[in-house]
Amino acid sequence: MSEKIADAAFYGGTRPSAQFLTRDAGVLLRVQTLLRWLAVSGQSVTIFVIGFILEYQMPLLPCIGLVLMSVAVNIGLWFYYPSNYRLSPKVAAGYLTYDLLQLAALLFMTGGLANPFIVMILAPVTVSATVLTARATLLLVGMSCAVISLLAYFHMPLPWKGAPPNFPEIYLLGVWAALMLGLAFISAYVWRISHEGRRMTAASTALQQVLAREHRLSALDGLAAAAAHQLGTPLGTIGLIAKELQSSPLVNGELAEDLQSLLTETKRCKEILSSLTTQSDQGDTIFSRMSLSALIQEAIDEAGGHDKDIQVSIGPNDISEPYVIRQPEIIYGLGNLIENAAEFATNVVTVTAKIEAQGIEICVSDDGPGFAYDILPRLGEPWLTSRPASGDMTAKSGMGLGFFIAKTLLERTGGQVSASNRAAPEKGAQIKVNWSRALLEAIPET
Repeated sequence: MSEKIADAAFYGGTRPSAQFLTRDAGVLLRVQTLLRWLAVSGQSVTIFVIGFILEYQMPLLPCIGLVLMSVAVNIGLWFYYPSNYRLSPKVAAGYLTYDLLQLAALLFMTGGLANPFIVMILAPVTVSATVLTARATLLLVGMSCAVISLLAYFHMPLPWKGAPPNFPEIYLLGVWAALMLGLAFISAYVWRISHEGRRMTAASTALQQVLAREHRLSALDGLAAAAAHQLGTPLGTIGLIAKELQSSPLVNGELAEDLQSLLTETKRCKEILSSLTTQSDQGDTIFSRMSLSALIQEAIDEAGGHDKDIQVSIGPNDISEPYVIRQPEIIYGLGNLIENAAEFATNVVTVTAKIEAQGIEICVSDDGPGFAYDILPRLGEPWLTSRPASGDMTAKSGMGLGFFIAKTLLERTGGQVSASNRAAPEKGAQIKVNWSRALLEAIPET
């Protein structure tokens, strides 16, 4: 069922490609232009304060020219592209490279590593780590390292009144080392956090779509009841007219037989609609409240499409079997766990329900190889799969969403999910779900 979940979760059943988790969707142009406007504003204020208020000696015209270049780039992009234009990753990386080189040129004319604003060299790399691929970020990190190393030896004097201070080489070496470490740490940290955020967002979107689909299916009984009530009136009218026509002296022969057939079929339709209405009126019993064994059986039916023997055990016998609230999340989640167990089981899947005074535990176990030890600590993360990887994300490869969705759905109902391997000498995996009876049990109306 994990594959059925994935099919239902994305684009009406279309399985996404391996590019789903990459940043190939591009970057909005207005995001980059906004960041460049912020950089232009900060550079302009800094040049104005240092050159005109503090009256430090610096090459004002070249610095102003570099800032105006960025202004021209933004204005040109604003005229050439619409505001919602999405840049490809390569083009976005190119513009970030320009920002890096423009900032490097400003730092070259204003003291190099001795300039306290050298820390701004981290900005383009941080932006790349947030919105671009790892390859583009690595290229920008390498370019930034080269720029920092060059600025350590090649630069114009630091703006100052009179002769600029002479910083010790050991201090400049420390600044260089701090920037190198900052580039490596910040880029890796930001990229990893951004990547995890994208994975969780994609998986959560899949979860919401699956849950919405299951709720729509569960609501079909209500739609059937509404249809029964709406169709009852026109069917009654048809039957009444047919009876009046039968009493007419003009009706005889084949026409009389046709009217009798019409009345018979109308009565049949009314009986079908009446049964639907009766089922809806008994919805508390049939659809909302069910025995625990019926709930487990519906989850097993949901996990169809396998040839494994599924054994169900409910106990202990001295405690009466409770009636529970029928929740699509529980049926879908348990069904997915059973389907996954059947996929890896050798022969048998066991579903054990343990009933206690205050809680209910359902354990799904199999006699297969069990969980791999490198995967077990990470179970519950999205996009984690033990199936062989494949570039085209075929059905056999798996997407690693099944257990994540099942675990999330079950936890939304108040259950606690834990996974482990069965204790030796038994083989296989087992997943336990524990609920408080107060959350799961349906109290019958009096």
